[in-house]
Amino acid sequence: MRYSRQVRAAAVALVIMLGAGQAHAEKDYIPWYKGPYGKNRIVHLTVTLTLGVMYLGQATVFQKQLISKDCRWCEAPAIDRSARNNLVWDDVKRAGFLSSIDAYVLAPAIGFTLLIISDRDASMSRLIDDILPVAETVAISQVFVAAVKLITARKRPYVYYNNPAYNSSNEDNLSFPSGHSSLGFAITAGAATVCHFRHYWTEPYVWATGIALSVSTEYLRMAADRHWLSDVVIGGAVGIGSGLVIPRLMRRDLKIVPVPGGAAVVGLF
Repeated sequence: MRYSRQVRAAAVALVIMLGAGQAHAEKDYIPWYKGPYGKNRIVHLTVTLTLGVMYLGQATVFQKQLISKDCRWCEAPAIDRSARNNLVWDDVKRAGFLSSIDAYVLAPAIGFTLLIISDRDASMSRLIDDILPVAETVAISQVFVAAVKLITARKRPYVYYNNPAYNSSNEDNLSFPSGHSSLGFAITAGAATVCHFRHYWTEPYVWATGIALSVSTEYLRMAADRHWLSDVVIGGAVGIGSGLVIPRLMRRDLKIVPVPGGAAVVGLF
């Protein structure tokens, strides 16, 4: 009987400890999605993958059918021409290569790495909830940029100036806005937004390295004679805006509310 009471007491103590540990974990962990975790993760993952496939499809298989053979935006303002003439490199191909390394290798590698190491004890669920908002931000912003490129059909600077380093291609009239610039800033702002809400120690490092790489990318895109100044400025703005807004929409921290004469967006920043 005495042994039985000791066993029951130990079992009760174990249950209390486990319950306390679970409560502590739930208190510390604030999920991105309101509602059933699994359902919302699947929805956002589906959206991200679908938009990713759409982006790749328009950039490869369907590009010839979607692009305009003639430019719709053919002339460049004086500020764009002046910036181009001052920044373009003699070796435009090298500048183009370096810009792609910045945007497609260094920016995602550093941004996602800093996000992942922000909490070394994070569970797989928490890692998914941290990474998915950034991935969805990239997918949405890149599809938006691709659509604007197709609609505006802006002539690239190397076409405008007949740069002999480039041959004619399907991308001659896809200058506005810069997808490279949008990508870098979308990763930076998206990852930094996640860090901000999680109170991660890496937030200032995400901003510092991300902005440095993204600005470098913008400069190199102009040095490569691939984009005008206005292309990279607007592309960067799209990336930053997407990174600040889309994760908040996923958290439902932004809402559209009716106001006299229309509607307004309210939220937590």
